[in-house]
Amino acid sequence: MLKELANHFGSVRFMILLAVVFMVALLGVFLAGQGVRDVLGQGGATYLEGRAFLTLFTAPGALMSLLAFMSLFGPMVGLVLGFDAVNRERNQGTLSKILSQPIYRDEVILGKYLAGLVTVSILFTALGLMLVGLGLMGVGLVPTADEVLRLLAFLVLSIVYVGFWLALAMLLSIVFRSVATSALAAAALWILMSFFVPVFGQAAAGALVPLDDPQNPRADELAAFDRVSRVIALASPPSLFSEASTMLLDPTHRGSQQALRISTMSRLDQFLLNRFQGVLSINQSLVLVTPDLLALLAFHLGVFLLSYLAFVRQEVRSA
Repeated sequence: MLKELANHFGSVRFMILLAVVFMVALLGVFLAGQGVRDVLGQGGATYLEGRAFLTLFTAPGALMSLLAFMSLFGPMVGLVLGFDAVNRERNQGTLSKILSQPIYRDEVILGKYLAGLVTVSILFTALGLMLVGLGLMGVGLVPTADEVLRLLAFLVLSIVYVGFWLALAMLLSIVFRSVATSALAAAALWILMSFFVPVFGQAAAGALVPLDDPQNPRADELAAFDRVSRVIALASPPSLFSEASTMLLDPTHRGSQQALRISTMSRLDQFLLNRFQGVLSINQSLVLVTPDLLALLAFHLGVFLLSYLAFVRQEVRSA
């Protein structure tokens, strides 16, 4: 694991990826901080009370919010770290030399996986601390205890999410001998899960639950349509991460079930609900986010288990 850590931190591609992630994230928080500063200057402190610091991560800024950036481009970190973890050494002939020593196969795959996970943890912890410092210095906001706990929970969620893509990239590097093929397959899966699965959910919901009058759907039809589309979309790890992270960083968000119930209400009921709903505590948000976190963790561990089994059963020959 220490050898793999040294390889990660000493590689040029990791330094380039690190610089790109930091620059885009810092720019996003800086632009979001300007928006928060304008809201506070116009007397919006009451509206942002208890969640002003979290707005740095959820405000859209000029392009997208940091939360949307993490959901869309965070997987690139795991994919870059793992897409050639095994096949590169197999092609260079070093893997057979390592396994000819008194080293077990499970030590090799566990060392590569743990090194990638530690690298991701260090990267996102450093990034989180830098963003918190930027918020303190640039906007003058001090996070409350509740906001600090939410950010820590979001950090754990991000590590689990990116770790899934790391395990998936390692699985592809075991299955495919060519580094280019594994990289192309990783990019294809990222595009499929991030863009096409939500669209497929909408299309499948339209086929399974057709609306008699799309312009004026009935409440029961709309509820069934939204339920089917959300269930299909949540089968994708990016959708799970987006849903869970939104509930953590937005204390007023109560999950997709609340959105489903609100969509079937009358306008007066929606107004009354939005008028009197309060801010959730961190314990309440954690209860809501637990199913998504467990599902994401199941994806993560399941893919790594497949990588482990594929590697220990694979034949390795000398080059």
